[in-house]
Amino acid sequence: METLNNQTDSVLETKNDNLHTQIEAITTQKLERVKSFREYAFGKAGLNRGDYLSLKTYLKWIADGHLVDDTYNENEQLLLKQQVKNKLQTKEEEKEKLEGEKRNATEVTKPTIENKIKELQDEIQQTKIDLAENTIQTGYQLEKYFMYAGLTIVLSFYLLFFYASAIYASFFRNAGSIIATAGDDIALYLDSIFDVKGIFTASPSLVIVYLGAFLFFAIGLIPHNIEGKNKKINVGLAILGAFIADTLMAYKIDLGIHDLKIMAGVADADWCFYTSINFYMVLLFGFCAYLVWGYMFEMMLREKRKKNGDVKASLIIKGLKEDIKTLKSELSVLESKIIEFEAQIKIILSQLEQLKKELENRMLNPDALSQNLTSFYMGWLQYLNGTDLTSEKVRCEETFNDFMQAQFNQVAILN
Repeated sequence: METLNNQTDSVLETKNDNLHTQIEAITTQKLERVKSFREYAFGKAGLNRGDYLSLKTYLKWIADGHLVDDTYNENEQLLLKQQVKNKLQTKEEEKEKLEGEKRNATEVTKPTIENKIKELQDEIQQTKIDLAENTIQTGYQLEKYFMYAGLTIVLSFYLLFFYASAIYASFFRNAGSIIATAGDDIALYLDSIFDVKGIFTASPSLVIVYLGAFLFFAIGLIPHNIEGKNKKINVGLAILGAFIADTLMAYKIDLGIHDLKIMAGVADADWCFYTSINFYMVLLFGFCAYLVWGYMFEMMLREKRKKNGDVKASLIIKGLKEDIKTLKSELSVLESKIIEFEAQIKIILSQLEQLKKELENRMLNPDALSQNLTSFYMGWLQYLNGTDLTSEKVRCEETFNDFMQAQFNQVAILN
């Protein structure tokens, strides 16, 4: 009995040694080509007495691409696999870049914008509290207000008399009367762009003269009362209208001076209004002073508004709401970008899956692999059919079906 056990142990040790030898040979071998998997399996099954563990080792060897048929082109397969690997690496880099941008947008930029919005909303609430407690700092300065108001009043009187004089000189000055009564003072009138005596001498024309002067004040008030999104355009048009009116008046005054010189016999033969100094003097003392008056008037109004806390608070809140609106717009754009990043990442993940499948196919075509495995098993089974190793045949069949199930997620069916 002991001798029989020793013989059995010896057989098992021999079988295990053969198995380890086969595994070691397979693992150290890079690539082996065979003409027929069936014939090759028949021979190997004989060497291993149809052992199911040896069968499993050879099946794995075939699946890993170390045992191939003689039509297999290794260099071509390596090149194709490398191309797919390069595509995989490129897509992985794209995915990492997009994930980094998404992470930065989600974890850094978005919280920063949301915090800014919250801070501005808190500022609005604090401004309302300060207004209710009458502690809001308006920045109003009394001396500035009086300075702007004083300059505005002085310039108003100046412009009133300037435009009254200019209108009188343009439309009501009588050149013939001036020449007849000027005497030795005729030289004073030949280059005079103003007629001070005319606007202080009682006559029916003074009504038109002074009412016309107030027309320019009305034009000057227009820019300070325009609202809406086209405010800048409308203000520009109002200023342009005032400039055109001043230009026409300057031309009319210079033309009147020229006519006066013709009657006095001292006119320039090549006179042209745009080369006359009188034309530009009227624009300088009229339109430029008009712009300065408009600026002083605006500064006076701004300083006056500061005195009222409601107005100041309204301006502060309006500015804060504009900032919040801008930030919310940025946040909306950012959220759209995050959604776009997620969509792009999903597309790349899908492409990566396709490339991985392509790489697996490049390693060995699934149909060809299944055929090679089946052919090998058929050769192994052919050997077992010629022996009385019934239990080993059953284990080999289970081993083959389990391997095919794991490899292709399907049970092999042999006819």
